[in-house]
Amino acid sequence: MYVYKLLNRFCAPRIVVYNSASITRTKMTSTSQEPMPVKGTEESLPDYKTVDSCIFCKIRNKTVPTNILFEDDKFVVFPDHKPASDNHFLVIPKNHIKNIRELKSSDTEMVEQMLQTGESVLREKVPEFDKELLRTGFHWPIYSIFHLHLHIIYPPPQSLIGRMIFSSYFFKSVDTVLQEIKNQ
Repeated sequence: MYVYKLLNRFCAPRIVVYNSASITRTKMTSTSQEPMPVKGTEESLPDYKTVDSCIFCKIRNKTVPTNILFEDDKFVVFPDHKPASDNHFLVIPKNHIKNIRELKSSDTEMVEQMLQTGESVLREKVPEFDKELLRTGFHWPIYSIFHLHLHIIYPPPQSLIGRMIFSSYFFKSVDTVLQEIKNQ
């Protein structure tokens, strides 16, 4: 029961609906029954897929104030809003990808670049970090935000809740995800 309450606290109820006729993804929340379609962004931005209700898409578009640590044409890096450690930040692709289940073998290079980008940002903050203590990965199978995001955590979480949330039951390492998508 405690685990259910904990997960419920971090995971808002969401339903993702697929329109099989046109293969259009839409998203519905428990408070609104109106679907929000995936669409391209405004003309001033490059042609990235975005979801209007996605907080990470809003961060990418700079419509939500955030301390952006790094940004290039592919990724944005910013601190996690509930850090599990002294250095806990997220690397998101600018193109909206729902989660690791949507990754294909052609996305291998992107995942590797996300890891390299995250390690590079960490190296700026902690020049001589111990790579053995670095925790990197993606939430699985439960997602709190439906936008692919890589967690960079250093040093590993010390709290019981942090260790549980970032354990192999709810978290997949980058190596595991790469192995899975390469085998598709």
